[in-house]
Amino acid sequence: MTMLKRLVKMVAEKKAHAIDKMLEHQQEVMESKLTSILRRHHDTVYGRKYGFESIRTAEQYAERVPLVDAEKLRPYFGMTYVDPKGGILTKDPVIWYLQTSGTTGHPKRVPITRPGLKDSSRGSAMTWMSFINAEEENADILDGTLVTFGAASVLDWVNGIPVGYATGVYARHQNRLFQRLIKPGEDIFNITDMDTKMRAYARILATENVTGLQGITTLSLSLIRRMQDQYGPWLAEELSNSEGRNRILASLDDEGRLDVSQLWPNLRLFLASGIDTTPYKVWMTKTFPNLSVVEIYGASEGVFAGQLLEPQEGMQLFANTHYFEFIRENDANEPNPAVIPLSEVKVGSRYEIVLTNIQGYYRYRLGDVMTFTSTDPYSVSRISRRGKVVNLSGEKVSDAHASIAMSEACRRTGAQVVDYTLLGVIENGIGHYTIAALFRDDSVDSIEFVQTFEESMMSINPEFRVVREVGALGPTVLKRLKVPYFDEVVKQSHLQAKPHCLTTSKDVLSLCES
Repeated sequence: MTMLKRLVKMVAEKKAHAIDKMLEHQQEVMESKLTSILRRHHDTVYGRKYGFESIRTAEQYAERVPLVDAEKLRPYFGMTYVDPKGGILTKDPVIWYLQTSGTTGHPKRVPITRPGLKDSSRGSAMTWMSFINAEEENADILDGTLVTFGAASVLDWVNGIPVGYATGVYARHQNRLFQRLIKPGEDIFNITDMDTKMRAYARILATENVTGLQGITTLSLSLIRRMQDQYGPWLAEELSNSEGRNRILASLDDEGRLDVSQLWPNLRLFLASGIDTTPYKVWMTKTFPNLSVVEIYGASEGVFAGQLLEPQEGMQLFANTHYFEFIRENDANEPNPAVIPLSEVKVGSRYEIVLTNIQGYYRYRLGDVMTFTSTDPYSVSRISRRGKVVNLSGEKVSDAHASIAMSEACRRTGAQVVDYTLLGVIENGIGHYTIAALFRDDSVDSIEFVQTFEESMMSINPEFRVVREVGALGPTVLKRLKVPYFDEVVKQSHLQAKPHCLTTSKDVLSLCES
């Protein structure tokens, strides 16, 4: 066992007790965190306005401090851009601005402080340590290379403070212990052209002992697809290193496809964030039978939950770094929605998250909706965006509905979907949905797949069942993508773009087989 591996295992074992204690007392730990946040930031513009200094209970906090969203925080961000030295939202100076992906509109530049960065890193570290502690063999990821898919840490500057993407900024500030395991460096993070970046990663993946993949999940999935179907013959020619070339040739089949499980026999960890990976799990588990897909939930505003208890469904809320409140999904669009504490959530119900953290977010509506899978400990899954629905005939299909129905169709049929979007359109006076999907093989039975998709959609969305049964909504159809839709989304936007799993844009049809 290497010194590094021994050291990381020792740290992970020490963290296990603290993680268990946090999970056993999430409510108490969370309220203690709220108190420390209010004390730290009471003498700020925001803290003075809402009387942080005199707030003693969570109830007083909810009464005095209003709900806010990104638009309502915009004036405070503006003041921070002018004076980043502290005193507006936090007492701590801004060290970086994180460029958001712009999922719901124009990308934002949100401030990050050193204590905020530390809390975000703490959440990621808990997920890491829990994975290492889960099974003896999991520590073997420390014997190889953890490939991180990241974007540039410096895109611009605002009043002397750098602006960059979260993946690049967090990697730059990563614990030195883990930096020794992570590849590549900022030279590849800074590449903005999708094809050039993917080929640079492919060269690394062809020659390293890859034990883990993390970072921008959509890029990880995209590169696996490219390695399987496109890059094998090119890498065989590209690599002058005989060992790397021999590895590629040994993993190539007669049709030029790479057996990536043979190329990366020690790949054990796929750390996923930013998207629901459930629809892709049939493909991933068939491709890598020994792979653990560990989910973590975060955004530019922080890291909120992670999979600390394998194989329990859902991600456990990080009560030691945030204070959480919730709004019932059905109330989310009300002018003054009722807000409930964590103690009142119910398993199986969906809620919009309201967060408070040391980063300067106070009762902040992030815009995400999630399902609680457990209240002991508090665990969430099926993260989606609030208000992101397609409503052709009263069925109100959300991206969460799309993800669940696709996941169930893949599970029941064994189909390996590697990219997809659900398109809602109205043609000849009647609406219907088109599944545009790219499958790993051609043996998928279209009729069976659509049938299981619709059965699942009807079971989770009663309105969908009604409008289908009365004929107000036409039957769902399946069209096969010729190329990944996500790659086209990236080309039209940026590398941290999120996949469009639900859309009304007919542009995707141009990428489908006729």
